[in-house]
Amino acid sequence: MIDLENIKGRKALIRLGLYDGRNPYLIKLKAEYKKKGKITLSNTQEAYILNNFDKDPVKVDRVVTLSEYIGEELKEKYSMSFVPVRMYFGFILAQTDKSYHVYGKLKQNQKDNAMYWIPKTQVMEDPFFAPVDIDMDFTRYLELDTKSRTPFQHQEEGIKFLLSRDGCILADDMGLGKTYQAIVAALETGAENVLIVCPASTKINWKREIEMFGETDIAIINSYQWESAKWTIINYDILKNFHTITPKTKKEREAVEFWDRDIMEENFDIMIVDEAHKVKDPKSNRGAIVGELSKNPATKCTWLLTGTPVANRPKDFFNLLKIIKSPLADNYPFFMKRYCDAKTLYKKLPSGGTRKILIANGESNLDELSIKSRNYVMRRLKEDVLDMPDKIVTPTHHELTEAQVREYDFLWEEYLEERKAKKKKGTPDKDLVEIILLRKFIAKSAIEKTIEMAETAIEDNQKVVIFTTFNEEQNELAEYFGSKCVRHNGSMNDAEKQKSVDKFQKNKGTKVFIGNIISAGVGITLTEGTVVIFNSFDWVPGNNEQAEDRCYRIGQENTVNVYYQLFEDTITTRMWYTVLRKRGIIDQIIGTNTSGMSEDVIDYLTEED
Repeated sequence: MIDLENIKGRKALIRLGLYDGRNPYLIKLKAEYKKKGKITLSNTQEAYILNNFDKDPVKVDRVVTLSEYIGEELKEKYSMSFVPVRMYFGFILAQTDKSYHVYGKLKQNQKDNAMYWIPKTQVMEDPFFAPVDIDMDFTRYLELDTKSRTPFQHQEEGIKFLLSRDGCILADDMGLGKTYQAIVAALETGAENVLIVCPASTKINWKREIEMFGETDIAIINSYQWESAKWTIINYDILKNFHTITPKTKKEREAVEFWDRDIMEENFDIMIVDEAHKVKDPKSNRGAIVGELSKNPATKCTWLLTGTPVANRPKDFFNLLKIIKSPLADNYPFFMKRYCDAKTLYKKLPSGGTRKILIANGESNLDELSIKSRNYVMRRLKEDVLDMPDKIVTPTHHELTEAQVREYDFLWEEYLEERKAKKKKGTPDKDLVEIILLRKFIAKSAIEKTIEMAETAIEDNQKVVIFTTFNEEQNELAEYFGSKCVRHNGSMNDAEKQKSVDKFQKNKGTKVFIGNIISAGVGITLTEGTVVIFNSFDWVPGNNEQAEDRCYRIGQENTVNVYYQLFEDTITTRMWYTVLRKRGIIDQIIGTNTSGMSEDVIDYLTEED
């Protein structure tokens, strides 16, 4: 049936003739229409009228930062004597997917507001965001806390930050008390139903922290048994037991026989996601489930806690921003092309067609990303907010013996032969992550050095934390230290892991803590340790830093010395400088560029031989 009302823009003209709102652009069009008795509308004008005739302009009343690129364009367009990099947004009259229609001023001495179309990509901050001033009495929580802890100033600021935002990322350095801040903020909201998603190893720690405020209605979810409580704590690995990811197509939905919706049906007031970098992949179970839970209309706040919001590359940041509903994550292709240096490739399919693939493993425009995300991310470093002792990170260099060099070279040649046989493409150095055999060999070679360093520290009456990557190295180290050590790895259950932590922290005779980087790298406190030795380390800088800061956190009263074991002319040296490069990229995004090494130096150290 033909919609006669919409022929040649008639529907838009009817709406325009009846318009009685405050949008100056629509008022101007209506006046022109009434004066002439007719008006020819472009497709863009017609869409503008239909989309905005029943919407009021949104008052912004703030100065926002523009990119230099749009500043140059505005200078040329309006014949200005300077490049405007800041602009007054009085009202946003309308917006499209790509632009804001602004009623405001380009210069300070401009007498009247005017209308401007400004591309969203060129606005360096969220114009709708307005800081909320939170008035809060912290003495209440001092009295509730069984440890009578007085919050540090940075913790008070962090609590207010959480309370002022429905979705945000508290990205404080490891050890600054993100758990404490989140619990106090949740209590202050008066929430009756709080969901905490965290690694399995930290569930008990969360329960203990909540209990310190006199809260007893707490459920730790295990296996397949759901339990309702005011505070519900669940680990990432079992989320799938209580929530079915919504299939994308009708056919897929019809094929699902049973839908688990235990978590969604609880309608949590607040969702706190600890170690939130673990949901960076939206295609993973945990990433998809947390993403769906964040969309529940009943959940008023989603707070992400992580010391490493960008674990490895800018692409890791996108899903976190999407979960907290940041406008930065509204357009996936744009984000990847703008900030991840994405390239479009076309892959031929067996059917003869082509498939478009977006490769986004790089980085670009990181300063812009840092500025645009600052309203949603709070990041403080320990050295900036606490009067804490130093943490000294030292790469310790060794050389293999002649026999070890021969064995290492043999393993390398064997790997090259295997690549050749399997017809692998690319250069070997690009695939070092695959060479587990070489890393295991170096880890085994480092054990003697690690033991020597640990024994020296023990003789000096210090406790030692040793991090490992592989079971074999941990087994050998544990066998050597015997009753003087405790272990922490993925094969242990939560109670066993907590027992190891408690024994190291409380038992004077337990001198050494040996932990897997992933298993023991998050959610635990090892402040009795003052020497940290990496017998082996990880490709992901965030994993290494998380592990380092198990000792370097609130409660630490002594200098913490961290040692990385490197062997000259082996995979460990290339790994080390690759990690440094990644660290520099991550710091640029979240505004803490502390790598201390220039790009030229890193380029030299990591260039191909």
